[in-house]
Amino acid sequence: MNLHAAEADTADRVDARWQRLPTTWRLILERGGPDPLSRGVIELIEAASAQPQLRRLYPFTRQWTLWFSSRTRHPFEVEAPAAEPTPDGRFRVRSPSLNTVIAEADTAEAAIALVVDRLTAGGTAAP
Repeated sequence: MNLHAAEADTADRVDARWQRLPTTWRLILERGGPDPLSRGVIELIEAASAQPQLRRLYPFTRQWTLWFSSRTRHPFEVEAPAAEPTPDGRFRVRSPSLNTVIAEADTAEAAIALVVDRLTAGGTAAP
């Protein structure tokens, strides 16, 4: 596969993932997933999908946390902060290693804005 074809394949995988991920979480919620956390993940995905800087990255979730990778396959390369809902309806932004809470926010949009700010400040390159 030439470089142009590989880039197109990556872009297609990223776009497909952005389309599938909210549907997956809506099904989790419908099937009895933890309501505040599942709704929070859906809100984060929707807020993140409106951000061009994040739309270039591959979104994935693990334990109710939304991550962004510059790779579409394992091993993921996580350089951007992660965002997660909290049981009280707020949102938390964590460092890529999850060791540090960067900030908390009242809305998914505010949490994602913090992710974008950190991504831009960190200079993470999109694929």
